[in-house]
Amino acid sequence: MLAEFTARAEVVGVRIGRVEDGAAAAIWIAGIADELETDGLLASAELLGVAPGMAAGLAAAGVAVATPAGPDEARDAPLGVSLGRMAVAETGSVLLAEATLGDRAIGLLSLAQIIVTPLDALVPSLDDAAPALREAARRPVGMATLVTGPSRTADIERVLTVGVQGPGRVFVLFVDRLD
Repeated sequence: MLAEFTARAEVVGVRIGRVEDGAAAAIWIAGIADELETDGLLASAELLGVAPGMAAGLAAAGVAVATPAGPDEARDAPLGVSLGRMAVAETGSVLLAEATLGDRAIGLLSLAQIIVTPLDALVPSLDDAAPALREAARRPVGMATLVTGPSRTADIERVLTVGVQGPGRVFVLFVDRLD
């Protein structure tokens, strides 16, 4: 399934990575931050809560990590990191289902986004994603988005622009063990 997900996602400009654990995820993320020439990033509180090893690794690598309280703090942030709840192989999509507006703003307003996704959250089809979507809709704050690559929009003359209404660069990092 990972090969199918990768083939679908890379076609739309997503870079895929896979690491063993939270410490390795921190090294991978620090590399992307370096590539983007930023020494800090915004991370969802939910992700930091489930991956304390990743958070510690980022601090050890000298990457400043902040959690936005709301959209104003996330707008045009150079790099945001979110938790992927599920990935769908047949579409190359990742499900974001945040519990707070601050966490949601990362995926909508950052210039570049890394979606850290547990490998065991990869499913074959959208049909298999339905239970997770149903669960997200039943949460007190039911925000969910299926992300399939960087934001794209076209004008009336069909000129394609990337990154106007969302991240212009998207990375999906699969982690065997989030810790």
